[in-house]
Amino acid sequence: MLEPIQIDPRTFLRQHCDLPVLPDVVSQIQKALGESDIDLNKVAEMISSDSGILAQILKVVNSAYYGLPREITKVRIAVSFLGLNEVYRIVLALSVVNTLKITEKKMLDNFWFHSFFAATCTKYLGKKYQPLLSSEELWAPSMLHDIGRLVYMKFFPDHYGALTDLCEKNGCTFSEAESHFSFPSSGYLGTLLCDHWRLPKPVRMACEFHTLKDLLSDREDGSPKPLQQMVCLGNLLAVLSADYLNSDVKEQITDGVTTDLGLNEEEFLALMGDIYELKIEVEGFMAQFS
Repeated sequence: MLEPIQIDPRTFLRQHCDLPVLPDVVSQIQKALGESDIDLNKVAEMISSDSGILAQILKVVNSAYYGLPREITKVRIAVSFLGLNEVYRIVLALSVVNTLKITEKKMLDNFWFHSFFAATCTKYLGKKYQPLLSSEELWAPSMLHDIGRLVYMKFFPDHYGALTDLCEKNGCTFSEAESHFSFPSSGYLGTLLCDHWRLPKPVRMACEFHTLKDLLSDREDGSPKPLQQMVCLGNLLAVLSADYLNSDVKEQITDGVTTDLGLNEEEFLALMGDIYELKIEVEGFMAQFS
């Protein structure tokens, strides 16, 4: 029998479950963004000083998410193509995950796959349904919407195992499993992590709002903000096409997505065809990322 999880937001991640600060490169780039005369070569040197981040960022920059016209092999060129703000968002997302130091490789691989897949789905939906949103705005929130799961993996591995076991056994979503056990939601744990590390507001909003329950409940209060809506729908489509789900859950997600986007059956099937193609792209990317 698992012990209940007691969370005091005032001390959690500070005393009860202590976490280190984010790497210096994050604050250094953030500081550089506030300077009137930014030295991009200096920024590239900051990133290059962390070999782990350097290797990861070059893989991300060359992924299908960005679709750059040629392979990028140097951070300085990546900054020129994407801009310092976007490179900062990539570094931030990678640093958040790396700093938590999850040691269970399979769990971490599953997290990375879902994050990249959800981010790719979110970008696709944004271009199609919210063209005023830039793909750069969507990167960090869609990549980090599920960081609360990493808190479970890090500090409550037995509870996380029970949650994933129930998902596999019953074909339910992770949020449904949390409700079944009366555990804190991973979205809530994600917001605590955002507050602890002072992550950007859009990331916190994505942690708060990315499940089917969030999408359905928000209709009572009005439409969600475009960024939240796209991240939530991107997450749901990634879950629908990649996770083992029972027929009731599949139907609920399908209804939620079609209603929110105003799609008929034919349009939804065409949408899912595109999503499955994106899944193949992400699987190929993740094969070289791990």
